[in-house]
Amino acid sequence: MVKSFKLKIYPNRDKLSKIQDLFEFWKVSMQYKIDLFWEFESLAGSFPPSLHRSTGNRQLNDINLKAWQIVKIARKLKQEKPIYQGNEIDYNQMTFKYIDPETKEFDFWIKSSCLEKYKRISIPAKKHRAFNLALSKGKLKQSCKLWKSDKDVIYLVVYVEFPEVSKQNSKAVGIDTGLTMPVATSDGCFYGQDLKPLRIRTKHRTYKELSASKQALNKLAKQLTKEYPQTDFVFEDLKFKGKKGRSKEFRRRNNNFAYKHLGKKLDERGKLEGFSVYFVNPAYTSQTCPKCLLVNKGSRNGNSFNCVGCGYAVHADTVGATNILARLPRVYSEPLIRTNVLTI
Repeated sequence: MVKSFKLKIYPNRDKLSKIQDLFEFWKVSMQYKIDLFWEFESLAGSFPPSLHRSTGNRQLNDINLKAWQIVKIARKLKQEKPIYQGNEIDYNQMTFKYIDPETKEFDFWIKSSCLEKYKRISIPAKKHRAFNLALSKGKLKQSCKLWKSDKDVIYLVVYVEFPEVSKQNSKAVGIDTGLTMPVATSDGCFYGQDLKPLRIRTKHRTYKELSASKQALNKLAKQLTKEYPQTDFVFEDLKFKGKKGRSKEFRRRNNNFAYKHLGKKLDERGKLEGFSVYFVNPAYTSQTCPKCLLVNKGSRNGNSFNCVGCGYAVHADTVGATNILARLPRVYSEPLIRTNVLTI
């Protein structure tokens, strides 16, 4: 698994001017190469033809390769000719190198080629807590890129590769996600009761990075991995789209509901910590009795579930999580199912 980390750079005025010139050079040259390669009848191979490889300019080599890959992907997906926005510069191990800190003020440096022949510029950056934690578990890859935000702030994006972690867990828990109760588990626990008011309260705020509700879901993912060690997670494969059966007021209040964010974040953590995340069909999970398997819409009334067949009563979200777990085809020796929890 490879994760990217964004570090803010701190070039002086002269270095910043050279970096800005480099961005402009990439923007013009990339679009020229994209236009050129777009006219090719066939795009075979991972690299552009030798005729379009530069022998003396490493920046041009990187541009040729990047443009070739962009055009190949666009052709494969049958898209229109790409337009390069000019907001990133890709480096490989020949175009830059990591160097030891030159001053105590900055703890991360790269030396990059620029438009001046036989010259390189040293670019300082600062590490942060998440990046330091990643370095303690993984290995820094010999590639990076400079990325420019919409507000013309330039960052250094670096990549850390993590080793494969064996996944042989004997336990699993079902997770039911919803608007009112963000997380209900198959063993009768509930999490994130304050998430809905937070999401509604911050609906119209703008964020540079993740929204407040997504940050809360990230914390929730961390909490779940601590409370369920060496346990796999099972989610329903939700598709919260369309207008059918939903009022205008409902859509207005909940169109920022990040219904897949928790599952994706847990899947990301699982690749590092050794557990798996599965997604199953969500159809009728809240209307099916876990005991007699009767499917009846009348069994559910709000947050209450009372089977019209066998009389089994429990919280409706717990029923959903239990049925989600039951749909996982893998058999666990210690399934986390306690359907007698929170009976009503």
